[in-house]
Amino acid sequence: MRVYRLIAVEAAENATNGVRDAYVKSLGVFSTVANAEAMIHMHANKVKKCATMLGYALYENKLDDLAPHGPWYDIPEFLSVRTYLANGTLNAFCACDDACEKKWHGRKAKTIRYKIGDFVSVWNGKTIKTELVGEQPIATERNFTGDWTDDCYLTYPVDGFHEHPFTPYVFPLVGKLTEKVKAKLEAARDADA
Repeated sequence: MRVYRLIAVEAAENATNGVRDAYVKSLGVFSTVANAEAMIHMHANKVKKCATMLGYALYENKLDDLAPHGPWYDIPEFLSVRTYLANGTLNAFCACDDACEKKWHGRKAKTIRYKIGDFVSVWNGKTIKTELVGEQPIATERNFTGDWTDDCYLTYPVDGFHEHPFTPYVFPLVGKLTEKVKAKLEAARDADA
């Protein structure tokens, strides 16, 4: 039986150098995506005035999964991931599991939400970082085969390096972008070119 584990993600009010703490709240386990989405909409209506609400993450799991999967013989943490914006709109969906059993063949262009040059918020579990998009995920037109780790953007954080965040964990910018942070992100991009 498939189940769907739902969490809400909120950003701390204040950012330090474009980085905010992330607060995660469990919203339950559901038997269908539709039931989980109903909870998302209920919660979104309840907190719609919350300026720092980042969004939601919905993880598909198999109940009583006792058989290791994939090339590393793992029990997957998720079989698929959906994320939603603060208003309950779908942000991104990756149908691949983190045990790398299912293959990934790129994203359809219409599902690539953020463009090169966009300022975004990247959630990594404990923090939410302001970053600048440098490259989009691989599109299906490229005849590519990989796994969930290939479903990523290339982004620039303020520390001067680049990162490859998982597409579902990239969200619209939360909070205000200061000129200081904007300059650091653009400098990181220019230094990497």
